[in-house]
Amino acid sequence: MMKTNKSKKVMVAAVLMMSMAFSGLASAADMKTIKKDGMELVQLRQAAKMYDYSIMWDSKDRSVTLMYMGKMEDTMMEEDMMMKDDNMMEDTMMPAGKTIKLWVGSKKIMVDGMQVNLKSMPVIHEGNSYAAESVIKQYMMPAMGMK
Repeated sequence: MMKTNKSKKVMVAAVLMMSMAFSGLASAADMKTIKKDGMELVQLRQAAKMYDYSIMWDSKDRSVTLMYMGKMEDTMMEEDMMMKDDNMMEDTMMPAGKTIKLWVGSKKIMVDGMQVNLKSMPVIHEGNSYAAESVIKQYMMPAMGMK
C-alpha cells in the first residue's frame, strides 16, 4: 500500500510538470517576435511576464535586468511538500538564470553574475526590448531536470 501511494505522488508530480511545460511552450509560440539579421528576437517584457520575472530598464547604460520572482516554484509547493519526504524532485521548476542583465547593442550578457556571449545583440524596436529566442530558452524557461 505504501509503495502505491508513493507511485501516485510521483505520477501526479510528473503530470503537473508536463502540463506546465507544454502550456509554457504553447504560450511561447504566441509571444511577439521580430526578425533581425536572420535571427528571431522575442519581446523581453512578454517573456518576463510568462516566466515570472520582474523587468527593469536602465536608460543610463541601456540595459534590461530580469529577476526571477519565484512564482513557478510556489505553484508546485503542495506537490513539493509531498515529495520532500521522498527527496526526489525538489525545485524542479527553476529557471537556469535567476538574474539576467542584457545591454542593448552588446552581445555580452550577465546570467547570475557570469558573463555569457550571444550570437545576436538585444535591440529596441518600437519602444520594446527584444533578445534572441535562445536567451529565453536557455536562461528563462524552467529547468525540467531531476536533482
